[in-house]
Amino acid sequence: MAVYNRSAPMLAALLLLLPSISFSFVPRTNSAARSPQLAAEPTQWLDVLKWDGAQPDFDVLELAKKYTAEPGYKSFVLRNIPTDYYSKDYIFRGPIVGPFNREDLIQTNNAFAIDKSFPDLDRQTFGYAIDPENPFRVLFFERWKATHTGECSIGGTPITAPATGNSSISPVMPFSITFNPEGKIVYETLTTAVDRFEGNTMGKVAVFGLLETAGISLDNNVGDPVLVFQQKLNRFLNGIAQTYSKAEDVPRWWKSKAVAAEKNDM
Repeated sequence: MAVYNRSAPMLAALLLLLPSISFSFVPRTNSAARSPQLAAEPTQWLDVLKWDGAQPDFDVLELAKKYTAEPGYKSFVLRNIPTDYYSKDYIFRGPIVGPFNREDLIQTNNAFAIDKSFPDLDRQTFGYAIDPENPFRVLFFERWKATHTGECSIGGTPITAPATGNSSISPVMPFSITFNPEGKIVYETLTTAVDRFEGNTMGKVAVFGLLETAGISLDNNVGDPVLVFQQKLNRFLNGIAQTYSKAEDVPRWWKSKAVAAEKNDM
């Protein structure tokens, strides 16, 4: 008995239609051999610190190392650092403090009197590198070590803590310094811990780590509405220890309107 193949008529019909079907073949190429067109990178507002593509005529790394070796830098007594390191347009920004001009930063630094509460503070720096996208910017790491041997206080507030003798070891934290073409520091930043489980300051860094060691535990989370309110109230009351400069006192090149612990606005 003959077996009827149901697919045969369909195959025959398809073969009859082949001449009328138009096929378009795209030759395949080796993707590794192609030269892709990269999208142009958007201009970011901090690109102003790339100085229109200029190249430094000084040793950026060596100048950064010289600066961070200053006794006033290593002990975090900022008034003791020679002022000729800084541009008049200087700004400091951290995760929950800033933008600060230099004068306001020193005033707030004085209010903490770190040299009295942690007189042996040593900001240990290492891992210096030049940003491959900005030859005027140096990136590096710090680890803070100190002993709480004097009363810790925050000027203009009732907050105090007697000496505990406790040792403070912070987690490693990243820093950056950006110079202008004249070799002056125009921008300094730090950010949060590389590993918040390192050290003994509960993941807190810089001054907040020292305060944690002294038994003064302060919130330090970006976007915390209570913290932002406290910071803005303190700014309104014009307290001695501030967390950011007034808008009219911030150099004009700084564009972000977010202050202190506020979330990024750009």
